[in-house]
Amino acid sequence: MTLFKNTIVSFLILSFITGCSASRHAIIAGDSELTDAQVCRNYLNDKDILAKSYTAENTDEANYIYALNREVKYRALTQYKCEILAAQDRKEIAQDVVAAVVAVGVVVLAVAAAGAGGSNNYSSGYAWDQFYDGNYNLVWRCRDKSTGQFAYNSACSGQYQNDNTWTGK
Repeated sequence: MTLFKNTIVSFLILSFITGCSASRHAIIAGDSELTDAQVCRNYLNDKDILAKSYTAENTDEANYIYALNREVKYRALTQYKCEILAAQDRKEIAQDVVAAVVAVGVVVLAVAAAGAGGSNNYSSGYAWDQFYDGNYNLVWRCRDKSTGQFAYNSACSGQYQNDNTWTGK
């Protein structure tokens, strides 16, 4: 089950990463697979350093500024277009995350219904029994369906307390 949880967490992390801005090296390299939304995220995050009055701190930064300006102009992106693209991108990421969470929920429910992961649910072979104890108090206890022996009440957790299996008090 731990491997399953780690896989889900990794998937969610990757969902967030793929929608982020591009690395500076990808911008400098002129990576043709960059989306407009990725270029826009860089533009919106770094528009202050794109100003003509800004002086680059080193050669890598100067190359990045030049390359980002080149990509923005080549793609005819404006601040307004970039804000719209970034908003759409955030919405798509949010929808993907919701879909992933729903998918995880469905899988978790299916695993729980199958009795995997050590949970004791309806298919576990346990049921609630209501009866009078030695002091004439009406009590609920969990029983093993196959033997009728008392079990830990946690074995019946998640089940409605009904007395349909052992009807006699």
